[in-house]
Amino acid sequence: MNSKEAALWLGYAEKTLRESRITGILAGVTTPPYIKRGGRIIYDENDLREWNAQFKKITNTAQSSI
Repeated sequence: MNSKEAALWLGYAEKTLRESRITGILAGVTTPPYIKRGGRIIYDENDLREWNAQFKKITNTAQSSI
Protein backbone atom coordinates (compact mmCIF):
# COMPACT_ATOMS: atom_id res chain seq x y z
CA MET A 1 0.00 0.00 0.00
CA ASN A 2 1.16 3.55 -0.55
CA SER A 3 2.05 6.02 2.21
CA LYS A 4 -1.41 7.58 2.35
CA GLU A 5 -3.12 4.18 2.64
CA ALA A 6 -0.61 2.99 5.27
CA ALA A 7 -1.11 6.13 7.36
CA LEU A 8 -4.87 5.66 7.26
CA TRP A 9 -4.53 1.97 8.14
CA LEU A 10 -2.26 2.79 11.12
CA GLY A 11 -4.35 5.74 12.27
CA TYR A 12 -1.72 8.44 11.70
CA ALA A 13 -1.60 11.49 9.49
CA GLU A 14 0.31 10.92 6.27
CA LYS A 15 2.68 13.74 7.29
CA THR A 16 3.45 11.95 10.57
CA LEU A 17 4.29 8.73 8.73
CA ARG A 18 6.45 10.66 6.24
CA GLU A 19 8.35 12.38 9.08
CA SER A 20 8.85 9.04 10.82
CA ARG A 21 10.77 7.79 7.78
CA ILE A 22 13.23 10.65 8.38
CA THR A 23 13.55 10.22 12.15
CA GLY A 24 13.24 6.43 12.21
CA ILE A 25 10.76 6.68 15.11
CA LEU A 26 6.97 6.36 15.16
CA ALA A 27 4.97 6.06 18.40
CA GLY A 28 8.22 5.82 20.36
CA VAL A 29 9.52 2.78 18.48
CA THR A 30 11.31 2.05 15.21
CA THR A 31 9.33 3.02 12.11
CA PRO A 32 7.54 0.20 10.25
CA PRO A 33 9.54 -1.21 7.34
CA TYR A 34 8.91 0.13 3.85
CA ILE A 35 10.30 -0.10 0.34
CA LYS A 36 11.38 2.93 -1.65
CA ARG A 37 11.06 2.32 -5.36
CA GLY A 38 12.00 5.43 -7.31
CA GLY A 39 9.96 8.21 -5.74
CA ARG A 40 7.32 5.81 -4.41
CA ILE A 41 7.05 4.48 -0.87
CA ILE A 42 5.43 1.07 -0.47
CA TYR A 43 4.33 -0.63 2.76
CA ASP A 44 3.47 -4.30 3.05
CA GLU A 45 0.28 -4.90 5.04
CA ASN A 46 1.83 -7.89 6.84
CA ASP A 47 4.74 -5.69 7.97
CA LEU A 48 2.29 -3.12 9.30
CA ARG A 49 0.37 -5.82 11.16
CA GLU A 50 3.58 -7.11 12.77
CA TRP A 51 4.69 -3.59 13.68
CA ASN A 52 1.29 -2.80 15.20
CA ALA A 53 1.24 -6.07 17.19
CA GLN A 54 4.09 -4.90 19.43
CA PHE A 55 1.80 -2.50 21.27
CA LYS A 56 0.01 -3.60 24.43
CA LYS A 57 -3.74 -4.00 24.03
CA ILE A 58 -5.88 -2.28 26.63
CA THR A 59 -9.58 -2.46 27.36
CA ASN A 60 -10.05 0.91 29.05
CA THR A 61 -8.21 4.19 29.53
CA ALA A 62 -7.28 3.38 33.14
CA GLN A 63 -5.01 0.61 31.86
CA SER A 64 -3.06 2.95 29.61
CA SER A 65 -1.24 4.47 32.59
CA ILE A 66 -0.01 1.07 33.85
